[in-house]
Amino acid sequence: MKTLRNEKDRKAIIGRINSLSGEEKAAWGRMTLEQMVSHLVQAGEMPFVESVPARSTFASRTFIKPLVLYVLPMPKEVKVSAELDQQQAGRKPQGLAADRETLIELTNKLGTLPEGHQCLDHPMFGKMSAKEWALIAHKHMDHHLRQFGV
Repeated sequence: MKTLRNEKDRKAIIGRINSLSGEEKAAWGRMTLEQMVSHLVQAGEMPFVESVPARSTFASRTFIKPLVLYVLPMPKEVKVSAELDQQQAGRKPQGLAADRETLIELTNKLGTLPEGHQCLDHPMFGKMSAKEWALIAHKHMDHHLRQFGV
């Protein structure tokens, strides 16, 4: 399973981020390229900065979390909370170059955390280790980079 903790996987994701030209169009969904990169920046900050209210439930922490982390592919067209929706209250794009740089910094930060690092809780899945955050971050980035053809 690919993860940002694996240097080869992390470098491959960063290479794909760097390959974004600014001309890519989404194969699905409503986000623009700049909104997608900003969305990934906001998601990349979540292990470190509380920006989205906790909405986890027993079911999301116990049953859904392991399915999303280890079994199911990332689904398309998922309705997210307004705080994560770039067309609502989500983080506003700061320009492709600036957001790309921030995303790469966050990718390296998350991918190189010590295994025992205490990350913040995921708003939907609750307590997650640095290892789990690196796994879901890779899966999420891969999903959106595929959405834009890279």
